[in-house]
Amino acid sequence: MFNSLSEKQKKIVFIDSDRVVIKACPGSGKTFVVAARLANKILKWKEKYIGIATLSFTNTAWQEIEKNLVKFDNTSIKYPHFLGTIDSFINHYIFLPFGHLVMGCNRRPVLVGEPHEKWHGRNIGEKYFDRSSFNIDGNFIFTQNYPAPPSNAGALSAIKRTKNSLLKRGYANQHDANYFALKIIKEYPQIVKSLVGRFPILLIDEAQDTTEIQMAIIDELSRAGLKEIFMVGDPDQAIFEWNNANPELFIKKCNEWNLGQLDECRRSSQNICNFVYKLSTLPNPASAVSLDVSSSMVQPEIIEYDDLSNIKEYFLDKCSYFNIPLDKKSVSILCRKKKIVNNINGLFDNTLPVSTEDYFDIWRDGFSWCKNICEGLYLIEKGDYKIGHKIFEKGCFEVLTKLNYSREGIKKLIEKNGLVKWRKFMYSIIKESPSTSERISNWLLSFSSVSRRKFKIDNIDAIKKGRGNLLIKDIFGSSINCEPSNLPIRVGTIHSAKGETFEATLVILDSNGGRKKYKTMMSECEKNNLLQEELRTVYVAITRPKQFLVLGVPSGDGSAWSEFLIN
Repeated sequence: MFNSLSEKQKKIVFIDSDRVVIKACPGSGKTFVVAARLANKILKWKEKYIGIATLSFTNTAWQEIEKNLVKFDNTSIKYPHFLGTIDSFINHYIFLPFGHLVMGCNRRPVLVGEPHEKWHGRNIGEKYFDRSSFNIDGNFIFTQNYPAPPSNAGALSAIKRTKNSLLKRGYANQHDANYFALKIIKEYPQIVKSLVGRFPILLIDEAQDTTEIQMAIIDELSRAGLKEIFMVGDPDQAIFEWNNANPELFIKKCNEWNLGQLDECRRSSQNICNFVYKLSTLPNPASAVSLDVSSSMVQPEIIEYDDLSNIKEYFLDKCSYFNIPLDKKSVSILCRKKKIVNNINGLFDNTLPVSTEDYFDIWRDGFSWCKNICEGLYLIEKGDYKIGHKIFEKGCFEVLTKLNYSREGIKKLIEKNGLVKWRKFMYSIIKESPSTSERISNWLLSFSSVSRRKFKIDNIDAIKKGRGNLLIKDIFGSSINCEPSNLPIRVGTIHSAKGETFEATLVILDSNGGRKKYKTMMSECEKNNLLQEELRTVYVAITRPKQFLVLGVPSGDGSAWSEFLIN
């Protein structure tokens, strides 16, 4: 592992300092550097019950660290060390064992909402439980702004009242977990002292994605006596502000601590490095150092499209021309929005009466059970049995018990009825339910007879006015991890491919990034300032390929992108 490091990387891996922050460009091997520093620490480690905590912000990132350790050093992460996401570290060592001390509940907390369990409230108060929390000052906030939270006083009062009630019952989302974890270590110094004693060294990858509360937790651990903190990140790749990440926190640490720089790109050609440069805050284009592709003469392209199928075929033909194998490891199509992914995958077209982002609003309050049953049946029909069965079971539990789903609740229900009887009951519903290949209004009409027999519910008025004409595949199409049968390549959102590398990538945008046009964002952009998150998201996408890059934009937008990136 150490022999494959560049001279710049070696200096960072072996740097002797207790507070280090490294600013890295895309493809510079920052995750590999973290893995190498961890391997070097483990080689010298003699403690049996004290370990190193190595954290990142996505499962993909920490799994990449683990893969590098096994591949290059034949090292596996075992007790007493920890490797995982920062959220899993906070949950395991702070929130879950001690959350009851500050939440007012009399049991171990239960984590709900993404990424733990899908949450569907039965009323306006519950509906926003997983999308609301508290900021670092303890003020109530909405953690997601789309769909727009209600603004009327009555709804806000109901949401806040329900929030506090569910917290006292032990329910919490991940934002709540982080907030209460910070509260725990501030109010119980013996807990933070014990944690610092257990993990005296903290290595953090993708540190630009920290939230204010997560960084405050790191600072509290630092003040409590952490022996070493080592951070690596790239503020230009901070694309989780929608989830309250704040790249300015990482930049502040760059100014405070011992700073190193990784500005050699070991992934892409120099042509790609030059092309993506203006979407970064780098003082100069990164230096391409990969012997395989650094001197490649293939130029990145900006292509306007009217029809997505045409640009897709153009891109795949060019990949074949460059002898790039059409497989999931080599070729990717990355899209900013799920509706474009679904279009490429053939799930539905762009003529939908409402956008996919509006689907959250089609269900009436009190019918989350119906949504879960319908979605579960759809996924089961599409072959996604594991996830489909889980969502379907959640819906059955909710309609039978009139309670919010929890693992503890389903366990008690199974204990009461017996596992075999419970599974037979669910299988009978699956067998008798109508196909989900039709419009939601027709399905509800057909399903009402099943609901009457199984749940004693006659009228299922589950859909808001004007939405019954939607096809079920259009409502739940984005729920399945579906690869089109005729496309063996990787197709997904930009966020899903962060940290990955491909030989060739087609990035497809539409005119708007969120609620603002890309043209407007580019005209507002000032060099050497941190870019708006939507432009950073584009930057993440166009830095994925090694050899060939195509940026697909709607007709009429090509000149604006060319002027900004090339001229």
